Amino acid sequence: LAELSESCNNMAEKLEQVETNRQEFVSNVSHELKTPLSSIKVLSDSVLLQDPDTVPKEMYVEFLEDINSEVDRMTAIINDLLTLVRLNRQEDPLNPQPVVISDMVEDIVKRLTPIADAEGIELNYTKAKSVTAEVNETKLSLAISNLIENGIKYNSENGKVSVTVDSDHQNAFITVSDTGIGIAEEELNKIFDRFYRVDKNRDRQTGGTGLGLAIGKKLVESLNGEVYVESEPNVRTAFINKFKIYKP
Repeated sequence: LAELSESCNNMAEKLEQVETNRQEFVSNVSHELKTPLSSIKVLSDSVLLQDPDTVPKEMYVEFLEDINSEVDRMTAIINDLLTLVRLNRQEDPLNPQPVVISDMVEDIVKRLTPIADAEGIELNYTKAKSVTAEVNETKLSLAISNLIENGIKYNSENGKVSVTVDSDHQNAFITVSDTGIGIAEEELNKIFDRFYRVDKNRDRQTGGTGLGLAIGKKLVESLNGEVYVESEPNVRTAFINKFKIYKP
């Protein structure tokens, strides 16, 4: 009876935690969608209050561009939410195949280098070893691309993003590090939470939804990998992705 009582209490605590997480998630989604909706409402009201006979066309165009930008933001949030739902339900087939991830990461870096150059960020790639892992290439490519793009977005002026592929006798490691704003120690266990932002104002300015790291972690874990972070504020942040090496 004592064991049964303890099991019931544990189950009740878990159910309570699930409900708390659900309520927090709904609250976060509502907040994130409310912001662009409020902006659209203000902008559209401003347009309607104008006298069409006296207001220049350029002003209408400016208002419509702002409204369009807010709609794009809402679309990005919804698309990221749908991605998380699919990952949680594991609706997409995994179909793992042996992939030379050192070559795959090199291709990603080449593709993102023009974006880094446009932001004045130096993007470097180091292949310590040629490494093969059994993964879904599309999912892994998306996860690593997200991390590199984050490193470019949240970097310091004239900063650097370094990408390294290495391995030991069992595991492959893909490390993405940057010289950006960094993350305080007390924030490290929160950064993979949905909608969590280290710098909320800056994230909105760069167009982030607050879901990128949550999606990246889910993608890596869906491939039986692990991801963890090391950071020193205003010095560097490094995301390390670990996978089992493919052994035929």
